[in-house]
Amino acid sequence: MQEAAKDESFYQRFHQQLLETSSWPGVYVFKFIVPASGNAQQTLENLFSKDVVEISVRASSKGTYSSISVQGNFKSPTVIIDKYKEAAKIPNIIQL
Repeated sequence: MQEAAKDESFYQRFHQQLLETSSWPGVYVFKFIVPASGNAQQTLENLFSKDVVEISVRASSKGTYSSISVQGNFKSPTVIIDKYKEAAKIPNIIQL
């Protein structure tokens, strides 16, 4: 279930889209799905521990997965992309 690593061209396009569609610093909402068992949720929360964010967690209907939304005010698209790259290192995470 490991999401395939995204290449640099994806991140360059994403960076440009963020610049064109939002003003910075600005509010951004990350969305992830992680297995309910294991420490993926805690690892993800630790990734945002130095940021002022609101984290919402919702369990799937069978309790197998957790949907996690992280909303905060971030200074630039570069910060957003760096967070996504760090999150991609968490085993079995799905980034939406």
